[in-house]
Amino acid sequence: MSQSDTALDHHDRTEFQLERLILFTDAVFAIAITLLAIEIRFPEFGHRLPSNTDIWRGLGELVPKFMGFLIGFVIIAQYWTAHHRIFRFVRNYDTKLLWLNILFLMFIVLMPFSSGVFSSYAVVAAAFTIYAINIMLAGLAQVLLLRYLLNPAHQLILPEDRTHPDLDTWRPLVAVAGFGVALLVVQLLPSQGIWILLIPFTALLVIPFSWLHRRRHARLLRAHLALRQPALEPEAALEPVPTP
Repeated sequence: MSQSDTALDHHDRTEFQLERLILFTDAVFAIAITLLAIEIRFPEFGHRLPSNTDIWRGLGELVPKFMGFLIGFVIIAQYWTAHHRIFRFVRNYDTKLLWLNILFLMFIVLMPFSSGVFSSYAVVAAAFTIYAINIMLAGLAQVLLLRYLLNPAHQLILPEDRTHPDLDTWRPLVAVAGFGVALLVVQLLPSQGIWILLIPFTALLVIPFSWLHRRRHARLLRAHLALRQPALEPEAALEPVPTP
C-alpha cells in the first residue's frame, strides 16, 4: 500500500513526501562529494616558513590524493545524475522504496572513506579492492532500486515510462562490470615491481562498458519513442490546421 493512502483530511501529500525524499538524497550526495576533499591535506612544515621548493614538492606529493579525489568526484556525480534521471519518473512511493533508497545512499556515504584509502595507497591491491567493492555495491543497490520501481505491482511509475532507457537496469551495471574486470586484472598483476603502478589505471576499464551502454541507450530510446508514436499521432491529428 502506498503512503498516499494514509493522507489526512483528504489532502494528497505524496508529492510533498517525494520532494522530501529527493531533498534528503541530494543533501547526502552533497555531503559525500564535499567530504572527498577532506583527505587532501597539505604537508606540514613545523614552525618554519616553507620555501617555494617546499610548496611545489608538497603539491607533488599530493598528486595521488588529487587523482583519488577526481575519480571519486566523477563517480559520485555520475551516481547523482543517474538518481536524478530515475526519480523524475517516480509518481508514488512506499516504505520499501524509502529503505532501498537509504541502502543505496549508505554506499554513497562510504565513498569518501574508500576513496581516501585508495588515494593514500593507490598502488596497493587491497586499497583498490576496497574502493572497487564500494562502487560495485552502490551499483547493485541502484539495480535493486530500479527493479522495484519497474515492478507494475507497486504502481510507482506510469506504465508508459517503464520502457524509457533512463530506467534501464543495465545502466548501473556499467560500473559493476568495469570495476569487476579491474579487480580481476589487479589480482593477476604481480604484487611487486613496476606492475603495481598500473593498479590505479585499471579503473579506466569502465570506459569500454560505458561506450557499449551508450549504444544500448540510443537503441532503447529509439524503441521507446517508436512505442509512444502511435499514442502521439491522434493528438497531433486533433490540432487545428492553420489556414492560409
